[in-house]
Parts: sequence; C-alpha cells; structure tokens
Amino acid sequence: MYRDVVQWSKIRHRILVKGDSRRQVARETGISTNTIDKMLAHRHPQPYGPRSHRYPRLGPHVASIRRMLQKNAGLPPSARLSVKDIYERVRDEEGFLGGYSTVSDYVRPAARDEDCIWEQPYDLQISLEKKRKTCRTTNEGLTHSAPPCARRKDIGDK
Repeated sequence: MYRDVVQWSKIRHRILVKGDSRRQVARETGISTNTIDKMLAHRHPQPYGPRSHRYPRLGPHVASIRRMLQKNAGLPPSARLSVKDIYERVRDEEGFLGGYSTVSDYVRPAARDEDCIWEQPYDLQISLEKKRKTCRTTNEGLTHSAPPCARRKDIGDK
C-alpha cells in the first residue's frame, strides 16, 4: 500500500474538497484507482501488520493437533512428539493431504505459546548436568567437568 503521507493527504484533499474525479487523479499521479480508493477510505496510511495465518487444509485436523500439543506439554522433553511425528500421525491416522510445512508452520508458534519461557533452557541445563556427571573423567587426580573437546590441549595452547 502507498505510504507517502503528504501525497496521501493531497490526493484526499483534491478528491474530497476540490471535487476532482478519482480517475483523473489516478491518470495524473500514476497511482492505481484501487490505491486511491484505499486513500479515501482511510484518513492516514495504514501501517503494515501481521497477517492472520489461515490453514485451509489443516482446518479439520486443528483440534487433534491441539490435543497432541497439550499432551506434549506434560511430557519430559525426551518423550515429546516432534513436529515430524505430529505430521505423520495426522497424515496416517486422519488422512491429512497437506504438506509437512503446513503442519510445522502451525505447530511451532502454537507450541512456543503454550510452553513456559524458561522450561526448555531449564530442561537443557538439567540434561547437560546429567551428561557431565556421567562423563567426568579424572586426569592426574583432578576431576574435569568440561566436555572432552574443551579439554583438548591444542585448543588453549595458542
């Protein structure tokens, strides 16, 4: 949509106050009559905004996907369904004919909204601490909790 506020107001003034025709203004300015109609409908240019996402093929399956996401929220991270798993279930069990990207575009923001903002980093931290505890090695009586790649001598020597 056209964004020049000064020209927007001049065109509105010419048509609404002076009485020039829309077609004449369109010819002189090179702006489409559709755009001029939008200028007349709104006092100022409308800002860009996020468009609503419509999922026509996914429509009948949204309820089952929501149920899967709600069940996922209560599971530990290792037992949760991935987007691929959700897609395959909807495709195989319910006959979904759309593509993987349709499901992933719908699932990713919905899953993010339902999860606690700190849940994933906390789970990651806990899983890393468990791995470090099981991977600790001793070297000359010292205990190292860093992963093997950080203990390599050639990294820190330079």
